[in-house]
Amino acid sequence: MINYKITVVKVFEPKDVIGHDFIRPSGESIPKCSFVKENQKFLVDEMLTPPEGFCPHAWYGIFKEIWMLRNGNGYPDWTGEDTLYATCLDGIRPVCFKIEKLN
Repeated sequence: MINYKITVVKVFEPKDVIGHDFIRPSGESIPKCSFVKENQKFLVDEMLTPPEGFCPHAWYGIFKEIWMLRNGNGYPDWTGEDTLYATCLDGIRPVCFKIEKLN
């Protein structure tokens, strides 16, 4: 059974976060995250198994919000019932996700 839907809200570029491109010592710039695309959707089952192809770094960052929804917690006066927003932990090029409890 599918219990949660994760929607990619925004994929940030380094210049969105730190005000300029982030250049590696090699001279190569770091692009925005290539694991996901804006408006992409992922489904999560009752076992809270990471969706196939989902970035492990992002999963680690947003899992606590999924766990909160699973246990009936959240911020209903901010985001409404059964909905939370979270970001991955990449400080240079984060991704914002909308997490919805479906049942």
